[in-house]
Amino acid sequence: MPARSSPPALTRRDLLAGAGATALLAACAEPAAAPVEAADAADSSADAATGLANDATVDTASDVASGGPPIHPITENERFYITSCCATPTVDAATWTMTISDRGTLLATLDMAFLESLKPRDKEHTLECIGGGPHYQLISNAIWTGLPLPEILAAKGVQIPGDVAEMKITGLDEFSTGLPVTDLTLPMWLVWRVNGAALPPEHGFPARLLVPNRYGMKNPKWVKALEFVAQTYIGFWESQGWSKTAYYRPNAYIRGPATASTAQIGPVQVFGTAFAGRDAIVKVDVRVDSGPWQTATLDYSGVQDVWTLWHFDWQATAGNHTVQARCLTASGATSDENPEGSDALAGYNGSMAISVTVA
Repeated sequence: MPARSSPPALTRRDLLAGAGATALLAACAEPAAAPVEAADAADSSADAATGLANDATVDTASDVASGGPPIHPITENERFYITSCCATPTVDAATWTMTISDRGTLLATLDMAFLESLKPRDKEHTLECIGGGPHYQLISNAIWTGLPLPEILAAKGVQIPGDVAEMKITGLDEFSTGLPVTDLTLPMWLVWRVNGAALPPEHGFPARLLVPNRYGMKNPKWVKALEFVAQTYIGFWESQGWSKTAYYRPNAYIRGPATASTAQIGPVQVFGTAFAGRDAIVKVDVRVDSGPWQTATLDYSGVQDVWTLWHFDWQATAGNHTVQARCLTASGATSDENPEGSDALAGYNGSMAISVTVA
């Protein structure tokens, strides 16, 4: 494997807003065919060339307009968001293994035959990219199939060491990140199917982790190794300034109408998503211009780890209007009233606003 170089100081939001694959591959600072570390996904360089366009067509704000399609509670595999950089590993599930070690000492090796023998279960779970925002709503929800990782470790006779606080997780794309051992008890899941099918290659085939309450960069794909380590481990994106903890923050997205769209006078349905990880959404409010906040209708979820879908029936009057949505969680946390959020490197936490011309 060629030596990796540190990428230039571009965030994933810069990449998504930039000039397509040229900016994306330049930020990798490697030849297009070489595997590099990535935050939420790794994809082939050919796929990366179309990945930005795909992000604009999968279940995102740009996919809907006034009167557009509703949001499906479960995102189809081909519409699940992808944030990608460079090569997706080619893996044979029959020979894939995942090692579990403790400070260099091998404790166990997992393979697909062993995992399937444990009678996997289903889990509904939402993933969101830490680099998303109002213009790139990188959030999707699916039914995943696998098992809590502590159950898998117990079935292999692995005892979690009590004298370490961190785990290093490494993928076959060589991406790595650090997680506290306590995340095992949330619990973390190891999954190998999504929506009833094997994981697509770009989503981590043959197996990936789901880590409750943490953005996608903390949910490694193509997992090949978990090691209990003595010191805090700083992963690739954390070393570039992104949040080390990467906890989900409350956010409210508007999916329709699309911003800068035109609507007719009369009833207009405003709809979108709200999410805060483990902190379930209990309320979404919408306001028009500088008017009062009004309660939206919650259409789906309101439980931990799953997005909430909502809508608001607006009686639109002629003119140029600003429509904004905010959310409230079970713990009392709220999305920031700044439509752009408060800290791009910690994940989007804003109350999205759109402009609509009514005529």
